[in-house]
Amino acid sequence: MDIISDNIIDGLRPYSDNEIPAAMERLASHEYFVYAAQFIFPNMTLSQAREKILQVRTVRDFQMEWMYYFNRRVIEATMEKFSFRFDSPLTSGKGYLFISNHRDIVLDSSLLQMVLADNGYDTSYITYGDNLIINRLAEDIARSNKMFKVVRQGNKRDLFNHSVILSRFMREKIQENQSCWIAQRSGRTKNGNDSTSHALVKMFSMSGPQDDLIANYEALHIVPVSVSYEYEPCDYLKTGEITARMETEEYEKRQGEDLNSILTGITQWKGNVHIHFGTPLTREDLQPYAALDKNAFCSQVCGLIDRQIVANYKLYPSNYVAFDLQEGTPRFKDFYTLQQKEAFLARMEKLKVSVPGDKASGVYLGIYANPVKAAMELSAVGR
Repeated sequence: MDIISDNIIDGLRPYSDNEIPAAMERLASHEYFVYAAQFIFPNMTLSQAREKILQVRTVRDFQMEWMYYFNRRVIEATMEKFSFRFDSPLTSGKGYLFISNHRDIVLDSSLLQMVLADNGYDTSYITYGDNLIINRLAEDIARSNKMFKVVRQGNKRDLFNHSVILSRFMREKIQENQSCWIAQRSGRTKNGNDSTSHALVKMFSMSGPQDDLIANYEALHIVPVSVSYEYEPCDYLKTGEITARMETEEYEKRQGEDLNSILTGITQWKGNVHIHFGTPLTREDLQPYAALDKNAFCSQVCGLIDRQIVANYKLYPSNYVAFDLQEGTPRFKDFYTLQQKEAFLARMEKLKVSVPGDKASGVYLGIYANPVKAAMELSAVGR
């Protein structure tokens, strides 16, 4: 019996167009709708916003009439500049698997959707962890926005079965010439080191031919994507968590911690932000590893993804300042001004209020310095 029953899929899949009107009714009547409406459309009255959302009839309507303007408001309110780049044009009407580093719970994938729309491409499906569905409002927003739930809790058998479901879902969408986005690892990168999960890459192959790994992965049209923030979303919160983990073997999230991270990531000042779409992995990229066993092959695929993400990560003055402070060197002094260094130091000084202790400053510097170290390591390997 196929483990993928209609009941299981119904609890994970995004909404279809015919489910959107009822979802919009629930959103419009939710007690927190007023806060979302005020942020996205500050010049609208609550009654006007409710009328606007009740006019939404399809998934595309919701994405283009609400989520698109959500992104624009985030850029306007919390960024100095937003930019993007494609290493090579995408083929319209072709499905891709976008794999990006993961720095913010909401914005990494949400901003990517805006870039796709602005460049004439269809938006992608988005994967998200079930831990982020904190209430019906969050579920309605997510499922109206082409988001597919990833199950992260359960016994080994359940988690394996849900991995198969996710793998099949993404491959089927790509075969239907629709794209998907997934983070390179479960959970955000909190220390500035971006690396692709071996288990994740192995999961991709579950739905493809097991006797031909090159064909298996080539069919996914994997595109590594780098998301770079001048000022890391939730940098103080991430510093606090890393510092706490250094002092205790087990770290348990506090009630409401995920919601706090979501709201902080959205509203915190980020300076400059850049999204860089790399080059799709091809048969030629994969061919040198044809003779390897599956585990070794997957490790090489991780390496191909990681190298593009690191190479395309945009380093800002904040990164270079942090490196020089951490290493006690003026090595990158030409990459920032005195004013930029003072601004970074002032920001770090505020950290001590929310995250006291001697270790916090070192952790904070690492968040920004580690991308520089990764770029240096990649450059050294390439020589």
